[in-house]
Amino acid sequence: LFIEYPFRVKDDKGEVLPEATGWSMDAAARGPLNIVGTYVGSCLLTLASLEAMNNNDNKIYGMKPSSLLAAVAGAVTLVAALIMPFIGALVDRSHHRKTMGILTAIIVVITTGFQISISETNWPVILCLEVIGGISLITHTTSVFSYMPDLSNSESVIVKYSTGFHTRKFLCMTVVSLSTAVFSVVTRVPGERAMNQIRLCRFASSVTFTIAFILLGYAWTFLFRKRAPLQQKMEGKSLMTSGLTSIKRSSRKIFACISNYRALKWLMISMLFSPEAGAGTVLSIATTLMLIHLKMSAMQLSIAVLLLQVFNIVGAYISKVICQRINPFVSYQIALGSFAVASLLTGLTTTSERIWLVYIYAAIWGISFGCFYATQRVLFCRLTPKGKQFEFMGFFMFFGNLLGWLPPIIFTVMNEKGVRMQYAFCVLPVFSAISLFFTFFMGSYEEAIESVEVMNDDSDFELPDDAYSASQSKTREMDGTSTEKDSITYDDGLSFTSNSGKLDLKGGCRRSPAYKGPTSLSNSDL
Repeated sequence: LFIEYPFRVKDDKGEVLPEATGWSMDAAARGPLNIVGTYVGSCLLTLASLEAMNNNDNKIYGMKPSSLLAAVAGAVTLVAALIMPFIGALVDRSHHRKTMGILTAIIVVITTGFQISISETNWPVILCLEVIGGISLITHTTSVFSYMPDLSNSESVIVKYSTGFHTRKFLCMTVVSLSTAVFSVVTRVPGERAMNQIRLCRFASSVTFTIAFILLGYAWTFLFRKRAPLQQKMEGKSLMTSGLTSIKRSSRKIFACISNYRALKWLMISMLFSPEAGAGTVLSIATTLMLIHLKMSAMQLSIAVLLLQVFNIVGAYISKVICQRINPFVSYQIALGSFAVASLLTGLTTTSERIWLVYIYAAIWGISFGCFYATQRVLFCRLTPKGKQFEFMGFFMFFGNLLGWLPPIIFTVMNEKGVRMQYAFCVLPVFSAISLFFTFFMGSYEEAIESVEVMNDDSDFELPDDAYSASQSKTREMDGTSTEKDSITYDDGLSFTSNSGKLDLKGGCRRSPAYKGPTSLSNSDL
């Protein structure tokens, strides 16, 4: 159909790749879904402030209205962090990978549709739907990311795909931001700040709902295919128990104090403090600063968001160049460093009389985010062991959101205590600087890629924790032809027999179902 033409991804032979095209369409839909929260959040802040003024106590639900958005963002990221690894581990061992993607897409689209009805009376309901939609969007992102490592084994191809995905994503975000900026200029009524915000939120939600409904509906109906379980359920254990056991094993591998897994370990530790920590955390705090401290209008907010999206595209291409000419580690560190510097300057130098500085910093933020997200996707694919995509995407989301609640909570506490907002805002560059610091412990990129190969080899066998504590029997016998044989048999049925220099493998119920290689090897093979 014509709808997929702008999003089609082709291989070197010119053939269309359905799942890569589906990934492209899903990314393009998630872009507006991410950015619409800025408009909804600004509207919620305005309406909460009005209600607090009407209550004559300047409080709403026991806190300042300016703290509400950050507090909600913290709650969303905390819940998401707790459930992601379990969902990932369970889906890895079931046929429900596509089902999870479809279900979460439906919830996200429905909650976005309800935002079109926002008003002065129902804004608390919309706030609750924001929580549900935010958690569902994070879960959906985990679902679609589990497909990405299967798109290609080539790093150059993954970099190419990632750049293309993000270009389309940010183009859709730019369309929403540009149309919203134009709408805010055309419909703006002086002196009606609340109604201006409501109209802007409704328009942005309408455009986003339309884009998400079409792109997500088409991609998950026609392009993404059902997948068999990436791992088998452990013998004698339920699906839930198998998932929990897998989480325990994977965690032990990642954090084992051995050099083979150093890059993955420190990348995940770095992600605890990264700008992505908590989807919407950065934007929720930034939106609060722009509306409350800088007193920006809906039109000025739309212009800042538009610049952010346009320069996201620039950042994605910068990431592609750095990844190809140097390596993804350097690209990741540059993105974190530039974001930390721009955030610090935003907090310390912007005032209501110098709004133009916000536009400059929004452009730098856009470049940093574009470079950061594109590079992070490459690292996800290159550092994820085969056969555990969904589970490890759950881990990535877990570490990306585990402390995501902390910056908004710190911001909220400082705001409630009366600390000037521009100083409370500086919590963002502090966390980004900590994230950058931990990346220098990842080692070299070449060593990291070698460690992934080791993990891939390890994943071929999934032995239980007590596999090698089982009793072993070793026999040495003559088979009647004066041929000496050595045999070792484990309690789980796996046996090795050496017969005249030839190694025979029998049994092996724990051997990977995907293994198609020989079960008999000679000395020359070894």
